[in-house]
Amino acid sequence: MLISTACGCPAGADASVGKGEFAIALGCFDGVHIGHAELFRTLVERADGKKCAVWTFAPPDAGKPCPVKGKPLIVPFDRKCELLNECGIEYAFLYGFSDVCSLSCEEFVDCILIGECGCGLAVCGYNFTFGRGAAGNAETLKRLLAERGIEAIIVENVQRDGTSVSSAGIRAALAKGNVELAEKMLGREYTVTAPVIGGRRLGREWGFPTVNQHFFDGAAVPQKGVYASSCIIDGKKYGAVTNVGVRPTVSGGNDVITAETHIFDYSGDLYGKTLSVALKHFIRPEKKFENGDELRSAVLADMETARKYCSENI
Repeated sequence: MLISTACGCPAGADASVGKGEFAIALGCFDGVHIGHAELFRTLVERADGKKCAVWTFAPPDAGKPCPVKGKPLIVPFDRKCELLNECGIEYAFLYGFSDVCSLSCEEFVDCILIGECGCGLAVCGYNFTFGRGAAGNAETLKRLLAERGIEAIIVENVQRDGTSVSSAGIRAALAKGNVELAEKMLGREYTVTAPVIGGRRLGREWGFPTVNQHFFDGAAVPQKGVYASSCIIDGKKYGAVTNVGVRPTVSGGNDVITAETHIFDYSGDLYGKTLSVALKHFIRPEKKFENGDELRSAVLADMETARKYCSENI
């Protein structure tokens, strides 16, 4: 992924951006799901020699969840860039929400999209909005660009299980623990990808060691609870069981939310390594138990349930 030096520059300040040089997909693109992939496929097919780019929002500032309306993010910005690149996107025009939120629709099209970004073709989703107070929609963009001799293509919604695919829909599915639906909408497994950190080592004392991971700042965290999961280590896939939550029995509920995973039939030191754990199936909500014995019994039952699921589905 190459980040264009034109991002955020005043109109005409970057001579490297030629008139009509870019075919641009517009949107937030959090998650880079199957609906976005269809939009990018259309962009690449219709680019006709133009450079393929996205117009999207800059990464959030540290400690802030998202540049737009406080929405949590499905993937961190660096992963988003990787996924965009896999879809054939070469460049990104990045703007802060505050840079454009006060512009009229006409100002956005003339000053930003055409003037600063060199748009020669635009592609957006059916639910795209822009301009001050979200006054413009996809049809507005198509009309304004047509008046200026530039084509805009609107990509209709993609559905899975009778539901329109959207980033909001994926966040809602994760919030309910429905990782199967989130996976269908994403077009890939929902994973927790992060370095393995030290924990309380209680699982190790009980004979089932775990790896602990933090979610990235501003992440759309799945429903707290226990999941059947999987991961790949050194090219081999392992079934696993993951608890997402604050471990209320041992921490009093004061911990930050972590993903704590026991990997079946694996023995090795993963501390400090980055691991991707795919959440595959929700087993039960997180619960505070009366004591450690009750917790251990519940964990053993969860492991049995997750192992059975993994043996049949992974």
